[in-house]
Amino acid sequence: MPTSSSKRSAGVKHQGAVRHVVCAVDSQMVYGLTVLLNSLKDTSHEDFTLTVGYLGERLSEDDRTFLIGVTEELEIETEFLPLPDRDIFITQGHISPTTFAKFLLGDHYPTPHVWIDADTIALPGWDQLFLEVVACTANEGLLVAERGSNSSSPQGKPSDLPFNAGVLGWPAGARRDWETPLGSLAEVDTQEQFLFNELYASSARRVSEKFNLLTYRVDSLNPIDMPHIIHYAGAHKPWHLRRDLANACLDHQCPWAAWFEAEQDLQSMLNNTSLGEELRRRQRDALRTGTVRLRRDHSGYNFLRLLTSLGPVAPFVVYVLRLLKQWVPRGTHPIH
Repeated sequence: MPTSSSKRSAGVKHQGAVRHVVCAVDSQMVYGLTVLLNSLKDTSHEDFTLTVGYLGERLSEDDRTFLIGVTEELEIETEFLPLPDRDIFITQGHISPTTFAKFLLGDHYPTPHVWIDADTIALPGWDQLFLEVVACTANEGLLVAERGSNSSSPQGKPSDLPFNAGVLGWPAGARRDWETPLGSLAEVDTQEQFLFNELYASSARRVSEKFNLLTYRVDSLNPIDMPHIIHYAGAHKPWHLRRDLANACLDHQCPWAAWFEAEQDLQSMLNNTSLGEELRRRQRDALRTGTVRLRRDHSGYNFLRLLTSLGPVAPFVVYVLRLLKQWVPRGTHPIH
């Protein structure tokens, strides 16, 4: 089985910018990546090349075959790049070792490129990042999105970390040493995020929060000021929600609504192809990707998993719980 749908490319050049997107997935994130890829293609002004990295055996041959088929249907020139799995790449809650792949891919490509997490969706304007990253210097080292205040917090306080590493622009040049500090780093929450901020927060070039809008910071989207990239950070993702329970979200235009609309576009495009049935099967399987854990940051995921298990009783449960929504975990969009 081929590991790539095309030979390696440094990226498509456009108006002086190299249009190269990199990401990394494991088998848990494959379905989410397909929706992201369709949204990237659908809203991009020009073609771009794609690299999909994966650690060791964390992306199965069957998953790679499926993704190759999707990228060929979408006509995205794509490379699948195996990366070494390391003991220092640890699992933290819902955050898998694959998140550390962005360091490896940054080292692998000294040319300008844009990293985008798989649990995101792209909207018009996202590809301005290609021009922004060319303006970023080697001294700045990295392009990041501003991190705004948390609208769900009464005080509106920002995170302790200056930026979220879900969307990054890498300029041309050598990368900073991350292996040495990671090897001696005491365990902290989200080690990969912490290390990126330690290395780059003081010098990174910043762009608008609209390029990495974290969904837990907003309750609904502003139709006259839409973001460019929406990031579904956290343990529970849009693909974990039964679609028959999504009406409240769609009516409210919660941030998950944009993901459901992009998913529908992808399914419409692939419905009559050889991938149509496989895509529908993966949609069903994606409801149960992830792991139930008795942790506060997994409460939303656990709730969505429960709704999946309740079958026809779930809509009634949702109706009752809406009356008690102030006690239900934020971000469980059937309720809020």
